[in-house]
Amino acid sequence: MKSLVPTNIPFTSGVFEKCVQNLTEKYPCLDAKTIGTSRKGQPICALTLGHGPDSYMYNAAHHANEWITAPILIRFAEDMAQEMSPAWQSWENGNEPRKPTANSPWYERITLHLIPMVNPDGVDIVTGGGPREWKANAIGVDLNSNYPAGWELARAHKFASGYTSPGPRDYVGPAPLSEPESMAMAAYTKLINPLLTLSLHTQGEVIYWRYANYMPPGAEELAIRLSNASGYEREDVPDKSSHGGYRDWFIQEFNRPGYTIECGYGESPLPISDFSDIYKKVYPLMREATDYRTSG
Repeated sequence: MKSLVPTNIPFTSGVFEKCVQNLTEKYPCLDAKTIGTSRKGQPICALTLGHGPDSYMYNAAHHANEWITAPILIRFAEDMAQEMSPAWQSWENGNEPRKPTANSPWYERITLHLIPMVNPDGVDIVTGGGPREWKANAIGVDLNSNYPAGWELARAHKFASGYTSPGPRDYVGPAPLSEPESMAMAAYTKLINPLLTLSLHTQGEVIYWRYANYMPPGAEELAIRLSNASGYEREDVPDKSSHGGYRDWFIQEFNRPGYTIECGYGESPLPISDFSDIYKKVYPLMREATDYRTSG
């Protein structure tokens, strides 16, 4: 079946919005809602699938020049919606959903929350012909350094490297959660209370699985499974590159597994021609994460 997600053009916020429209029209089991707005007032969209009691959250395109992660995640939404559709049609015909068990399909056990484009303004800067190195939002704040987890340490490291004011990358902002995009992500995460998060970035084909001295229960075991599913190596983030990120904040705030998935190889922005190779490795990783269980 031909995908509704284009993988031969730059993925602007407009392309993304059209994909959401097409997919929600085709798959009634896929819901879309706005969880906040960007600095320029663009919607930040969350897609949801499944009706299980446990929430899992995957996000992408915190960094503008890592925009290829947006079509990767929305393509995953399409594949999961296609898998779920027969069950949804059965429920629409009046059949009651089964009570979930450990062996139930993912859509009976969990609710997936997917946020494919955290930084629509920044993505449009890069895909619209702006600086290739641009990672930040519209006013030059690096969203993945704007969360309240060691933010002061992140500030010290970035300032020591010369990133002391708004610019294409690595400026942490005037305060934690100073940006509407990071505020929306933090608020929505608290609202849905997920058992785990995956954050898609580029590049390096590695999985960053812990933050500082935090060791959430089950985090290492699942990291091994994700590594086996994808072929990506597990690594620790260098201290000077850590702190202030979404994954850092999630692990600190919830003491639950959170992962940064560095997709692909090369220099960001990776070309859209890399999509197929990346998706072949990252799809099974994301799918493996839907089988995560807790005993809590």
